[in-house]
Amino acid sequence: MALPPLPQPGHPDPYTVLDRRPVYDSPWIRVREDRFRHRKGAEGRYAVCGFHRTACGVVALDEKDRVVLVGQWRYPLERYTWELPEGGGDPTESPFEAIRRELAEEAGLSARVWEPLCFFHPSNSSTDEEAFLFLATGLSPVDGYHAEADEELLVHREPFQNCLQRVLSGEITDGLTVVALLALQARRSGTSAELEGSLAERFFQRPADHPSAGRARWGDLGAP
Repeated sequence: MALPPLPQPGHPDPYTVLDRRPVYDSPWIRVREDRFRHRKGAEGRYAVCGFHRTACGVVALDEKDRVVLVGQWRYPLERYTWELPEGGGDPTESPFEAIRRELAEEAGLSARVWEPLCFFHPSNSSTDEEAFLFLATGLSPVDGYHAEADEELLVHREPFQNCLQRVLSGEITDGLTVVALLALQARRSGTSAELEGSLAERFFQRPADHPSAGRARWGDLGAP
């Protein structure tokens, strides 16, 4: 049975935007600074980081209930991490198209069965990034794909229960990986819910077909 929506105040947005100023743009991220007035009287500046690409990840399970993990050095953290196959979807491709490509490029695999697993915002206090997580089964090797020139990847298969332990111990820390594994565990434990229809469609459609309010804002920074 679907749950009723969580409550919201009658006028949820407390900000009056005075101006918006672009600061930085790259093929991956863009930054702007908004000047605002809060309805309680405070004035200030808000730095917003926007993502050109869509975050996508997949729990790829083999016939032995092992999770396909990818190991790589993460430049911002300056540490080596183990994660699900994941990447940034180009604006011209759907999350499904993006993650199917990433699974082939990073792990040399294709999957027979795909299904949406979870949607979330990784860091909603400062970015508009959206993450689409999939579950894939019926794995088979695929040829002709290679990691990008700036990637050095290891591929490892780890039992699902071991992956959960590594999440809870803090060994696996990547956000998409943590959320996806816990979402699958919740499903296996009996917690079930269907994605809202328009949200489920976004897993298989290009970002421009269903822009969120936050991401659409970048096309009209002059509007209030």
